[in-house]
This record gives sequence, C-alpha cells and structure tokens, in this order.
Amino acid sequence: MHANHEVSTKIALYSEDASRVLVMHYPKSNLYGLPGGHIEAGEEADVAMARELMEELAITVPHATRSEFFYTNRLILGYIAVVPTDFDISPTQPEKEYGVWLTQDELTALTNISEEYRRFIFAHWPSRES
Repeated sequence: MHANHEVSTKIALYSEDASRVLVMHYPKSNLYGLPGGHIEAGEEADVAMARELMEELAITVPHATRSEFFYTNRLILGYIAVVPTDFDISPTQPEKEYGVWLTQDELTALTNISEEYRRFIFAHWPSRES
C-alpha cells in the first residue's frame, strides 16, 4: 500500500429475504454509508472487515465475500453478505453511528449517500427467492 493511499473495507449486508440492506447513519453529518473502515498497517483486509463490524455494530458475519473494489475518496474493498432477516445489530456508539435497514425504494430516495455506495449496493442486491 502506498503511503498516500488509504484503503478501507465496506460491506453491504442484505436480509436473507432480499428485501433490505443495512446502511450506516452518521447523525452529526446526517450522511449515510456502509459499515466498515480503514485497514490498519499490516492488517489483512478480511481481518479489518471483521474488526470494523465488531467495533461499529457488535456483530460477526461469518460468510462475508469480497466482491469488488471501487473508489470514493479512497480505495474501497467491497464485501457482501446475506444475514437472517431478524439479524440483531447493536451499535456500539449510536450517537456517532448506527445501522438502518432500507428497502430498495428507500435507498433510491436517499439523497445523502455516495453514488458509489448506492451503485455498489444495487449491483450486488440478491434476487428474491420465490
């Protein structure tokens, strides 16, 4: 990793019925994003993803898959996972950040999320099972 380039991990967590995705809300800035964060020096990306999920939401997601990379203001290694519809999330610092479940229509209507995050989420949204 070049010293001038920050690399982060982000994950789109979809409900198993494919009806919702979990995004993070940051109340101070009123922005939305994806769970995840910066990879520490010498840290493996998968380890960073697991650490960030524990730090932000106190959760473990055993079947997260790295799917692609994209750019926002930094290089993002994008992960996806499907979790039970009743998956319990417990934000560790709700005054700073917390998870919100959104439908496709709610995500489409959201104006304060990066277009790259929105594109990533929709590109990997699982099909609903009949």
